[in-house]
Amino acid sequence: QLAVAVARAQQAQAGSVQAVSPLLPSASFDVGLNASPSSSAAFQVPPQLTEALDELTALGDQFGQFTGEDDSEDEDAEAPDVTWGGSALVQLGLNIDLGRSAANLRASQLDAAAARGDRDGVAHVITQQVCSAWFDLRAARARVAVIEEQVRTNESVLELTQMRYEAGDSRGLDVLQQQQQLAMTRALLPRAQQQQRVFEVQLAVLLGRDPSAPGFAEVAAPEEGRALPDLPPQPGLGTPADLLETRAEVVAARFRYDAARARVFASALSFAPSFRLSANAGWSLRWYDEWSEQETWGFGAAVSVPIFGGLQRHGALRQATAARAAASREYSRAALVARAEVESALARETTGVDRLAALGDQLRAAGLAYDESTRQYAAGVVNYLTVLTSLASLQSVQLEHLQARRDVLAARIDLHAALGASGPGRAAATEVQP
Repeated sequence: QLAVAVARAQQAQAGSVQAVSPLLPSASFDVGLNASPSSSAAFQVPPQLTEALDELTALGDQFGQFTGEDDSEDEDAEAPDVTWGGSALVQLGLNIDLGRSAANLRASQLDAAAARGDRDGVAHVITQQVCSAWFDLRAARARVAVIEEQVRTNESVLELTQMRYEAGDSRGLDVLQQQQQLAMTRALLPRAQQQQRVFEVQLAVLLGRDPSAPGFAEVAAPEEGRALPDLPPQPGLGTPADLLETRAEVVAARFRYDAARARVFASALSFAPSFRLSANAGWSLRWYDEWSEQETWGFGAAVSVPIFGGLQRHGALRQATAARAAASREYSRAALVARAEVESALARETTGVDRLAALGDQLRAAGLAYDESTRQYAAGVVNYLTVLTSLASLQSVQLEHLQARRDVLAARIDLHAALGASGPGRAAATEVQP
């Protein structure tokens, strides 16, 4: 995805380079050669010149009669059947309009900037997905570790229950109930291991790695990084106006709107006259019995005033105006979506932090209650039902507390992604290159 976005940005940048060409002069070296029947050469000579040549020929014949010169050899010489002509010219040209080409160039540059914004937006999304998958994998690892610890705890309670049953201080039903509780806890382990493997594959795909490669799981979530980290300090939120400069998608939408405005201006200027300057210099060649050449040069200027073009310019102007309206709405939508994502992430983080704090208190209370119930059960003060209730409550709160920590981290990741960068005074995602 990122490679595709980079290629599209390069494509848009190349388009902006092409848009420079109407503003620059053109130069070429043209060489041409053509052949035509010699009989057609007479049609290329003006009639007045033909008559003058005929008169000169007649005078020459009369002069030859007086001098006694014999021109029979000239009469016997045959004119060639084919006449060759050619040219070698350096052509120069320059188109001049009243700003249409400059407006199109500006629009192309803004399109290139928008494409770079799209590229940055894809990079932000992929970064968010990688972070989320990495924390999902760490949460899955932690969940497996919690369930394994719960299995060991249930095994310890089962041993205690069996000891009390053998001593006659407990009922057989208590042993059966604890065996059932142990089996229920063990049944949670395969599903947790399955989720762990799924997140490993997801992270590998996002990183372009082979999930079956040996050692990938340890690289993705090393042993010392299996626990979920604490929530870091909140990034600088800035103001809603900052999103117009930091969110890559919003910046790209703004550039597209500016490009649409430039194209409306260019379409309006298509009704204005345009000018063309041209110049050439080189050689003209001709072969009619022998080769002859002649240096030639020329220059000229032309003006084109559009009058009627089949409504093409009118349609282009209406199309550009509609595209500007659509780009304006898209820019507004992108800004609103960005602000909504920030507010949503903040709301989820605030409620998630409060819920995590409440679950932390509940987890500590459940741990104390379980420890106390097991001590009293071992001393014969309370029955097994009290232990079973406190154990089930503790295990449930442990898993809820782990999921709450993951939810808070997910909200923080979404907040970073919604802001587009971290900290106040963030730099713009992209800028227009001249």
